[in-house]
Amino acid sequence: SRKKMIDELNKTDSPFSLVVSWSVQRNLSLGAKSEIASSKQSFYLSNETRTTLAAMMEDTNSTKNVTLTRVYPHYIKAPSDSLAKPLKQLMTGGEFTNLTVSLVKNKDYNNNNSDQFHEWWIVNQIDKKIVRDEQERSLELIVFSDKVSPPSLGFLAGYGIMGLYASVVLVIGKFVREFFSGISHSIMFEELPNVDRILKLCTDIFLVRETGELELEEDLYAKLIFLYRSPETMIKWTREKTN
Repeated sequence: SRKKMIDELNKTDSPFSLVVSWSVQRNLSLGAKSEIASSKQSFYLSNETRTTLAAMMEDTNSTKNVTLTRVYPHYIKAPSDSLAKPLKQLMTGGEFTNLTVSLVKNKDYNNNNSDQFHEWWIVNQIDKKIVRDEQERSLELIVFSDKVSPPSLGFLAGYGIMGLYASVVLVIGKFVREFFSGISHSIMFEELPNVDRILKLCTDIFLVRETGELELEEDLYAKLIFLYRSPETMIKWTREKTN
């Protein structure tokens, strides 16, 4: 209750801790290991801060702000796992950012005959990097997300850079080498300047087969085989036509 919290704040002989937690939710289907990355930090409030907070809660008409020193992580890193760590390397002096809190009280105008009041806390970050308007009360959190691979490549990303090297350089490179390794043996049959005579020979073989001239077909087929067995004869047959 409110009174119990005020009593705890005024008991300066016992510690009073403030827990600040944060969480980042992302689309799990994009490759992250965990949908939510979260963490928290616990801070002990100084006696001066505690007494000021207690006085503000007791005085319902108070409009003062109470500064919570070094309790807010301005920069956090959200990796693919479930732990979101603060980035102290980017913070000024490696310390968390200060926050100000104030308790606002407002009457319930929806019921004119009622003496009830609504109260809420307003939390504001002092040192903001993006929002420069000092009148704007808000919190600014800059999150650095790790690059994750698509789900289809998740089995490779799990092995790190060595797995990526082995898959790309060794596996894919092997297929590329195999694709070009036999080109020296097939280039003499695939890169022919003029194939009109060979095409005519193949057409003649088809025609004599249709007419039933099997002996002539055998002779023409033997001639075709001889062409492919004799590179010199193949060069003569596939020369470019000269005028």
